[in-house]
Amino acid sequence: MLIKWLEVNNFRCFKHLSINLEEDINVIVAENGSGKSAVLDAIAIALSPYLSSFNGAQGRGFDDYDAFQVGQEPDGIKTRLPRTKKQYPVVVRARGLIGGETFKWERLLAKQGDQIKDSGADFLREYGERVQHAVHGAHDEKVVLPVIAYYGTARLWQNGKVKAAGLTKINLERDSGYYEAFEPPATYQSFVQWFQYATLSALEFEHYQKETGEQGTNPYREVVTAVKGAVAAVVGNQGWRGLEYSVATQSLVIVHEKSGALPIVTLSDGVRSIIGIVADIAYRMVRLNPDLGSAAVLKTPGIVLIDEVDMHLHPSWQQSIIADLRRAFPLVQFILTTHSPQVLTTVPATAIKALRWHGEEVEVFSPEFSLGAESYQLLQEIQNVETRPKALPIVKTLMRYLELVSEDKWDTKEAKSLRKELDAWGKDREPALIKADMDIRMRAYRRGLK
Repeated sequence: MLIKWLEVNNFRCFKHLSINLEEDINVIVAENGSGKSAVLDAIAIALSPYLSSFNGAQGRGFDDYDAFQVGQEPDGIKTRLPRTKKQYPVVVRARGLIGGETFKWERLLAKQGDQIKDSGADFLREYGERVQHAVHGAHDEKVVLPVIAYYGTARLWQNGKVKAAGLTKINLERDSGYYEAFEPPATYQSFVQWFQYATLSALEFEHYQKETGEQGTNPYREVVTAVKGAVAAVVGNQGWRGLEYSVATQSLVIVHEKSGALPIVTLSDGVRSIIGIVADIAYRMVRLNPDLGSAAVLKTPGIVLIDEVDMHLHPSWQQSIIADLRRAFPLVQFILTTHSPQVLTTVPATAIKALRWHGEEVEVFSPEFSLGAESYQLLQEIQNVETRPKALPIVKTLMRYLELVSEDKWDTKEAKSLRKELDAWGKDREPALIKADMDIRMRAYRRGLK
């Protein structure tokens, strides 16, 4: 399952938006409030007919605030303003690869309070119903179900420690992997319950095999191994390994190469967030495709949306997080948002979908170069941000001094005064001053030749 193209009309901040998507990695970048999360929400709405076709799973429809709003000023100039006239119809269109077929569909809200009208989405819904019938049939056909999940900025496990509840509440149906797919913070307790169940069942099965001498694969151990392997693939480079369920404390713990075993809930927001996302994706995969065993995380395709993938992560981890996710889940199409040039420098230029506004119109563009670029290049080219904070007085002083040097006025009273201040700030440490000294020597040489 893939989304290849998305178009919206009168949706959130967009009067119109059309965006092509890559099959593996897509990184959406824009200023705050410029539509990154809206793109993810539109994709979730587009995928909802498939998701809601499964018993117990819920998709997402249009909310009242989804309609694009336009204010009519007295002079007739239209501007985007809050609490103004809502524009209809609200439309989300998509083209994707579903069940081996490429097709296009549309979801439309004609006016506030109306039912959503779907065009072409019947195929999506019927495909979901067919595969649901197949997995619930007498023979449980071995169809591979794609994972679908959306992780917003309210990450998993935000509410602290949640103890596991009774095992009788666990739903072991395959399509339970779609439950709360667009509301992942609510699934933490479900994951802990399931991981507890799988861990204890693996131990019981091993005891049974030891007592009876029975040989064979331990299916519970396989799925526990799958989840642990996915987590290790993503956090291993940061020194973490060995996600475990502690029977003594009824909580999840993870082992660090220096700090030893630590409860997940005691970790930093960044580590806890990434472990939560990865564990939840892997949990969904092994629920959806238990027959794949420990290979479920490597063989399950699907679509995963993550808002602000860099959130709370150290810059060094930002530079590897996408590669880590791809290593753990190689068949998943990731559609992510970020503010971090450290993330942008780790993906090809075609994977970057930058939103740039020109009045009421939005342009989607990819840079000419990104993979392996120095982050300051991307900060300027893509995010339109200067590498230095120009509002700082010392930066203003530096800019003025460099301007004087470029005008052959490095030896004026003003320049000497500025240089004294700059030397106290960054002598022998600031590259711009070192470069300026080289420039001054060349200019002095040329002056002497005249």
